[in-house]
Amino acid sequence: MMPDEIIYVLALSSNSYIGPKKYTTIKNSLGLKEFFSLSAKDQMEFLKIRSAKAVPEFERMLFEAEKILKVCNKIGIKFVRIEDEFYPPALKEIEDPPFLLYYLGNFNHSIKKIAVIGTRHPSKEAIEINKYFSREFVSYGIGVVSGLARGHDSIAQRTVVENDGYTIAVMGGGVDVIYPLENKNLYYQIREKGCIVSEYPPGTYPLKQNFPLRNRIISGLSDAVLVLQAPEKSGTLITVEYAQRQHRDVYTIPGNTLDPLYRGSNKLIQNGAKIALTPEDIVFDLLGKDAKKIRNIKNDLSLSDEEKLILKSISKETHIDDLIEKSGISQQNLLRILTLLEIRGYVEQLPGGFYRVLNEI
Repeated sequence: MMPDEIIYVLALSSNSYIGPKKYTTIKNSLGLKEFFSLSAKDQMEFLKIRSAKAVPEFERMLFEAEKILKVCNKIGIKFVRIEDEFYPPALKEIEDPPFLLYYLGNFNHSIKKIAVIGTRHPSKEAIEINKYFSREFVSYGIGVVSGLARGHDSIAQRTVVENDGYTIAVMGGGVDVIYPLENKNLYYQIREKGCIVSEYPPGTYPLKQNFPLRNRIISGLSDAVLVLQAPEKSGTLITVEYAQRQHRDVYTIPGNTLDPLYRGSNKLIQNGAKIALTPEDIVFDLLGKDAKKIRNIKNDLSLSDEEKLILKSISKETHIDDLIEKSGISQQNLLRILTLLEIRGYVEQLPGGFYRVLNEI
């Protein structure tokens, strides 16, 4: 990305009147450079924006972009465009994907992820179910995506962090704005070990209207969605609607039919959501036959990180050259580790330089 193009994309992200569709229109019809050669009035005319309230935002776009870039450089905020190779592949598939994502921490594109969502006012029973499912997801190497909100969001994400798992928090404001403030410690833990993500520029206050749009990113970053507990008019159901439009599987845990906190989630089952009685009901759908292998590798404390990496890289019968490429470990070191794993009964060497994991471990 050229320096001018960075400024142009940041400028567009600062304008609340420009979303994914208008960004695409600009890119495909004019190009960024040509668009920013126009006056604010002509830019608005091109985008068919008639509101007088929009004028200041168009006039200040480039100025705001410079401010955003300074803040990003100061705090360490990174950003990725939809055209970039590192943009989350699952998110790119959805309707209206954000044209720019700001983030703190690190994206992990190599693991499966599940959105864990529910009411902000969970029952004690549902809290324990949430913790149990979230711990199990970690044990299978599955990441958890949520919104750092009160209730089920933060319960799931705190459980993941406490168990050394990976989680993404999708914010309704800027990635540097902690909301709610009660989750300050959790925010910093996720920032260090997972990822804080937003389509809104740094410093953006989390306005009420931002959250429904934010929910499309929560489901979009995920391979499936789990609804733990939701009343009939819960905001959780907005995420479910997005998930269904994005062709993500939606799971829910059935609850007491007399409890209003389960009324929305129970209705999802009536409407075709999958029932999750155990974490494995979801895990096996996501990971297939590899689920047991991944869990046992993760839980075997006698294995080094390199050994775990190698075992996870072996799918059915895998050639030594593919293992070198997947693991990034030198051939000499890889052969040494494979020999040790073979002695310990984890792998078997096959003719032609192939290896396989024994008995799903």
